[in-house]
Amino acid sequence: MTNSFNTIDHQTIIAVHDLSFGYKKGMSVLEHVDFTVPQGQSLAILGVNGAGKSTLLQLIVGLLRPCSGQSVINQSLVSSISTVFLMTEGENMVPKLTIRENIHLHQLAFQTRRESQNDDKDSVSIDTAPVITAFDLASHLDTVVADLSSGLRRRAGIAIGMLFNPDVVLLDEPTNSVDPTTRELLVDFSRQLRSTGHTLITVTHDLDYTWRTAERILILDRKRIISDRMLTEFPNFKSFTEATSFGREQHDINFGIHPV
Repeated sequence: MTNSFNTIDHQTIIAVHDLSFGYKKGMSVLEHVDFTVPQGQSLAILGVNGAGKSTLLQLIVGLLRPCSGQSVINQSLVSSISTVFLMTEGENMVPKLTIRENIHLHQLAFQTRRESQNDDKDSVSIDTAPVITAFDLASHLDTVVADLSSGLRRRAGIAIGMLFNPDVVLLDEPTNSVDPTTRELLVDFSRQLRSTGHTLITVTHDLDYTWRTAERILILDRKRIISDRMLTEFPNFKSFTEATSFGREQHDINFGIHPV
């Protein structure tokens, strides 16, 4: 589990304090990042490419170590790192294995010895698990992941993580490269997580998805958080999109394209 301390507020599930990080010495990606996430909140992290959004998720779960500061997961609310689910753009699956084999691999990684004794029983119930049915994956369970479309891979990656009942869900660009049906499934999925009290942190460029699923946004720009706002502060979607454009709107750009 990531670093923890006893003084964290009992309603705070994640705390990031004065966190700085760089992949190379003298080349920082994030500087002095501070925020907390209360239990059960749906938070979206926005920013331009290269702002450090995905890096921040990896720091939160301990896959990367900060150069200074710390990222903390509240142990009184999260019993084990296995109940913190991070889905990266790679969907956290082995491409050469089937979906079913990837599920078993996750079982071996996260379940206790006693639970592993029930593998045969669990393998039967996988086909009818609600999250498998909801994402329409039952007929694809024995398909090699590398042969799936990008939308099905995204569905499978999320479904596998949710089979293990996580307390905290972190999604990295969930709606990238997916078909409209999958995108709507992901919207409904995120709404249900929010309504059932799960803590959800999403890195995304998809403003419509954010508007429909998040309670709060953080905007990362130039290595720091430049805005931390609740969605209720925006009277409509137009005002929300204007506030998240980073002051970098461009119009009437000359690309040097001549009439045919």
